Amino acid sequence: MVVLRQEDCTEKIEIAAQAVLSEIAAIQIGEETKLSLLENRVLETLELVKTALIKLSQSREQEQYQQIVQQHDRQLQQLAAVHKEKKQQRDRDRTHYRQHLQGNALTAALADLTKASQRDSTERRKLKQEKESAISPLAKLIVQSEQSIRTLKRYYTGISSQWQAQMQLAYSVPENAIPLPIIYQDEFLMVIDKPAGLLSVPGRKFHLQDSVTSRLKHQLPAQTFLQPVHRLDQATSGLLAIALSPQIHRALSQQFAQRQVCKNYEAILSAPVSQTKGTIELPISPDAANRPKQIVDFQQGKPSRTDFKLITPGEHPRIAFSPHTGRTHQIRVHAAHPKGLNAPILGDVLYGDERILPKKRQLYLHATFLCFTHPITKDVRALTSNVPF
Repeated sequence: MVVLRQEDCTEKIEIAAQAVLSEIAAIQIGEETKLSLLENRVLETLELVKTALIKLSQSREQEQYQQIVQQHDRQLQQLAAVHKEKKQQRDRDRTHYRQHLQGNALTAALADLTKASQRDSTERRKLKQEKESAISPLAKLIVQSEQSIRTLKRYYTGISSQWQAQMQLAYSVPENAIPLPIIYQDEFLMVIDKPAGLLSVPGRKFHLQDSVTSRLKHQLPAQTFLQPVHRLDQATSGLLAIALSPQIHRALSQQFAQRQVCKNYEAILSAPVSQTKGTIELPISPDAANRPKQIVDFQQGKPSRTDFKLITPGEHPRIAFSPHTGRTHQIRVHAAHPKGLNAPILGDVLYGDERILPKKRQLYLHATFLCFTHPITKDVRALTSNVPF
């Protein structure tokens, strides 16, 4: 990895990104060897762009700028609250004066209220001027930084999309692949039954192009848009919703984000559990040193919640899971962690113990139920999938 100084990294990365974009565009269909040779450079360039974006967004100037803005915004809010109370009192005084004073006395009293209102306006205006004066030295640097951020984001998006497009052109469906089972389909969306071991979307490397979307593009060549609305781990099987237009993708994604979608899973665990039902709530964050693994982190983790219910007890109990949040590997972490069920899902090499794996190497986790509101018809769609284990 090339290490660049922050002051010149943007210009150098732009040059590197332009070169990579040109090389990607020059690849012809059937030139898989060139894809393979270019892969490392593309991934390295994307990582450089990502690192530069993080540095720019977390620069000392950006931090100072945000601190000044936040400090003055708090002061303005506090001042606005004080001025609101003063205005309400002036309104009461104004009503009282008009009921009890006349002539010059009334005129003088009302004039004092007007002057008080003007003083408040001057105080607000002065505080805003102080804010502008404080951020003015940083303004030019911030403008340049934000322009660099926009430029690098364009390069990142351009490289990612063009690289993915080239790899998809070179992709071919495995010879032994069978058509993906479609549980539901209309002109707006579909729900498929994803087999275990298949990615939901293609990866960035050429050997990771086999996925649900890749296969569906060959299975349904007339469809111009195919995009999963959510994700299932590569090792997880079951129901996966696919949008057939950007509008439907946005609408369904919003339902998932607002937790309006009901999802149920079924799993077999590697060890007995003492509870028959309950709720697991643990904060989850990525394990930076061991991606894609997730860890329970009570300082930096994001909240996650899963309901569970015992279906069949025993040495390898069968459990029903209903996640309320959608964190990466949520059910797998909740099953394995000591503060969860303390029993990894059977076949979970990442969170379990390989000594307890069954002869068939698979993760015994299946998405059995998916319920959502159809974005167009507004009907509630409740779909099920039989557990394959």
